[in-house]
Amino acid sequence: MHVGARLMSQAFRLTEGADPFMPIASFLNSIFGASETGVHVAWWISLGWVMFIIPYLSRSKHTHFFMSPVNLGLAKQNPRGQLDPAIPLKVIEGQKFDPGAKVVYDLAWTRVMDAYACVQCNRCQDVCPANFQGRPLSPSALEVNKRYLLKEATFGSHPDRLLVPLTESVISPEAVWSCTTCYACVRVCPVGNEPMADIVDIRRRMLIDGYEIDSGVQNALQSLATNGNWMSKGKRLRGRWAKEMEFPVKNATEEPVEHLWFVGDTASFDERVIPNTKMVARLFNQGGLDFGIMYQNESNSGNDVRRVGEEGLFEQLVEQNIAAFGKAQFKQIVTTDPHSFNTLKNEYPQFGGTFEVKHYTVTLLKLIEEGKLTIKNKLSNYKVTFHDPCYLGRYNGGFTAPRKLLELLGVEFVEMPRNCENSFCCGAGGGQIWMGKVAPGERPAENRIKEALTTFGEGTNAKTQLFIVTCPKDMVMYSDAVKTTGNEGKIEVRDIIQLVAEAVGVEMPLEAEAVAA
Repeated sequence: MHVGARLMSQAFRLTEGADPFMPIASFLNSIFGASETGVHVAWWISLGWVMFIIPYLSRSKHTHFFMSPVNLGLAKQNPRGQLDPAIPLKVIEGQKFDPGAKVVYDLAWTRVMDAYACVQCNRCQDVCPANFQGRPLSPSALEVNKRYLLKEATFGSHPDRLLVPLTESVISPEAVWSCTTCYACVRVCPVGNEPMADIVDIRRRMLIDGYEIDSGVQNALQSLATNGNWMSKGKRLRGRWAKEMEFPVKNATEEPVEHLWFVGDTASFDERVIPNTKMVARLFNQGGLDFGIMYQNESNSGNDVRRVGEEGLFEQLVEQNIAAFGKAQFKQIVTTDPHSFNTLKNEYPQFGGTFEVKHYTVTLLKLIEEGKLTIKNKLSNYKVTFHDPCYLGRYNGGFTAPRKLLELLGVEFVEMPRNCENSFCCGAGGGQIWMGKVAPGERPAENRIKEALTTFGEGTNAKTQLFIVTCPKDMVMYSDAVKTTGNEGKIEVRDIIQLVAEAVGVEMPLEAEAVAA
């Protein structure tokens, strides 16, 4: 109506016949003629429609016309991998506020605005690995339900709805615990919404309020509080693999090192991954890298602990690690696990721990480019694809180093359709790897293996087909997925360190051969 009224107004203005630069208005003028009254009527119709549409938009699904630009303008400028801190315990006029979000007004006001900025395009739902698996999580439904709740309380006659817990009004507890915190929903949103951040805040309050949680998550958190790792292993066992090496691995808390290697839980304790951990150490040693580990002084970095919602335990682990870092002398931290890489780089600075942190793929690439590691064997017999881990790729932009390594190794490299920013989550993040109960449906890792095989194409291939990972958790998740999908013999999951070792000529230890077999 507004555009039509403006068009008629222009048609009524044409007093000297047709204007070749205004063909439609000229055509209408030939029918209705020029009219000063028509100009005024059309003007008032167009203005009246604007005056009507403004309040209408504020109460309809089209609110996003107004709120989306504001939401984007107020978007956070901090790193993707840095969560909002939990609201600290405080008292205002005698009222206690706990960390996390129980009701809608516990959320940060910018994330309340998300509900009105949402364009209901469902892009977040389309990329959500939990939703793909058939679990009840829909990031878009979370935002839409928040809007319905706010409208009902604000414009309706039910202000008491604001006191209803979020887990009873906008999202179910099961959906809350389905999130892998992969960040895909936040990245893909065209208006800057953060449904994942809402879910983490809801988890924080659920833990405080004593909601029942999965037994596997509960056991992992108890082990982390007691042992500093989620695998129920004694602290002194963390460095056992290093003592089995054929050369001494320095203790960074006892002697200075240039590179402090933060190994992580899975790489330190999981027997399926330890052979790769030892191979990283061998290549670091052969490349002349001055490195050391903290042995029993290292604790879990806390990345997944924080995303599960256990903020107090996260801060405890941060304090333990920063105290251990204080005992060590080093210039740079190198990590194996992208989850550790993310939180050490982006979240420890919130607690005074500012360090230069690199992923081991960057360190390996530098050793090769500087000639400290020499590629002796080109691996042209391999056809490979690469999986971008969420916490290395989407969170921190670590796309280049792994691909550059594969290029230098001489493999035949093919990209899966979902790669880099659009990579699909393995399903382990956000505490999902700790879950004792496995949800039904095709797991994200299983779907990813099928995607890789489709990428390679059908038919007999003379080359060995490899699925390359750069994350210890990915090694576990995808190795299991190959078995559960019945694709053993068709595709192998390997850590990139295994290819680098083969190309450089470092012999694979017997235990690694057993794992690869």
